[in-house]
Amino acid sequence: MSSAVLYLAIVAVWAVVLVPMWLRRDTEATGITRLLHKRPEEDEVTEEVPEESPEPRRRVTRAAIIARRRRRTTGLAALVLTAVALVASGVAPWWATLPPAALLAGHVALLRVAVGMDAARHRAAAQARAAAARTRALEARRAAEAAEPAEVIELVPLDEVFDQYADDRRAVGE
Repeated sequence: MSSAVLYLAIVAVWAVVLVPMWLRRDTEATGITRLLHKRPEEDEVTEEVPEESPEPRRRVTRAAIIARRRRRTTGLAALVLTAVALVASGVAPWWATLPPAALLAGHVALLRVAVGMDAARHRAAAQARAAAARTRALEARRAAEAAEPAEVIELVPLDEVFDQYADDRRAVGE
């Protein structure tokens, strides 16, 4: 009975980790379809086969990465809780909780490393933006220094200053 539970736990762990990865990778350009279709040079086909350009891969957004991490963490936590429930009910021995707990601990350790890498990437991007801004400011200052100074025009004062309200003058429309 305990060996069956152990096998079931192993299958569940592999299913939680590998099945979603396998389903996401199974596209026309990659995955199982690549294994099923042989390349022309492997078949020794003599006729010319036109090359098909692979579809451009979707850019992975930060939100998609966070959602994938959240799903994996939730699945591993559910697996640990299931193993604990099986041990608590007496169906499985105590050590049946070790593989799921080790997987969850490893996943959390990888998340810590990923968070550090994300923070380093954001710091590097911020530093690059600051360096670019400093470079632009320096170039603007040099361009301003190299430009000819503006010509100062001295205004000659007029004897009579126009005042629209003086001497019963009115502005247009009043």
